Amino acid sequence: MSTDQAKEIEAVSPSLQDFKAPVLPDNKLVLFFHPYNFYSQKVLLVLYEKKIDFFPYVVDLCNGEQYSSWFLNLNPKGDVPVLQDGAFIVPNSTHIINYVESKFRGAKHPALKPQQNSKEYDQMLLYEQAVGRLPVGALSLGSFIHDDLKLVPKAPFIGPVRQSCLKNNEKVLDLLRRSVEELASNKAALKNKLDIQVRRRDLVSSRADFQRVLDAVRHFLLYVEQELSAKAPRSEWLTGDEVTLADISLGLLLHRLYQLGFENHYWAFGKLPQVEAYFLRFRQRESYHRLQPSNFAILREMWMRTPGNYKLGAGAGFLGMAMFAAFAHK
Repeated sequence: MSTDQAKEIEAVSPSLQDFKAPVLPDNKLVLFFHPYNFYSQKVLLVLYEKKIDFFPYVVDLCNGEQYSSWFLNLNPKGDVPVLQDGAFIVPNSTHIINYVESKFRGAKHPALKPQQNSKEYDQMLLYEQAVGRLPVGALSLGSFIHDDLKLVPKAPFIGPVRQSCLKNNEKVLDLLRRSVEELASNKAALKNKLDIQVRRRDLVSSRADFQRVLDAVRHFLLYVEQELSAKAPRSEWLTGDEVTLADISLGLLLHRLYQLGFENHYWAFGKLPQVEAYFLRFRQRESYHRLQPSNFAILREMWMRTPGNYKLGAGAGFLGMAMFAAFAHK
């Protein structure tokens, strides 16, 4: 990318666009999501594991589609993921997972939650709550800022895209600020969202504060290592022989850490051998493989829908904007 092109991209200020409501298929679940958003990925894994057919709709976060009137009618908070089942709208990944787990049962749709009032159910809940408390968005953004960590990131989180994510930090926040100022409704929810994103940015900017985020992840993984060691070799998964929601949460967390390049920091080279072996098992699952290629196909579609002024610098700038929007989103 030339210097002139870079300057031209820097001069482009995000603006709210008039997105039209999409035409969606009838009589089919629709998932509104973003491929780099952690909680969108969690719902995708659940749908794949339960073998549920659905129509995927990628919300164009980097151009502000989540703040368009049609999407705010679905979710006033402007967050993904959102599930639509006919006239029934389910926002929030936890609510979506509870909904599909309750509705889709039987031999065709494997259960991901053990029977309530069981030891396995309590274990699943413990892991779910522990992963839910970890600031995954802050972890992702902070890994781009602090070079002293000497991470080994994987595609697409490599050099040019990482730098583009950082440059687009304020652009994405500015898009949210404009939404708060210009939209007639949902101001309280969007203002709260803006406050959260600003606090997250400030948190990861401090190396000492970010270290506390890293330590929280380490303490959790140490606990997982101890629990897996106690179970080995009797069971492959966290609560027994079958994959549960706890495994989806942990496997996805390890996947995010791996893509960001944290494996050497946390579990590789014998640091946490049970965690390392567990992640290798998780990566062999069909749902995991289905999660991967869809990202690139979806981003190609988003690229075709992106206005020309965002395409000036080719892929890195666009991917950076899209990924930072996804990180800032959750």
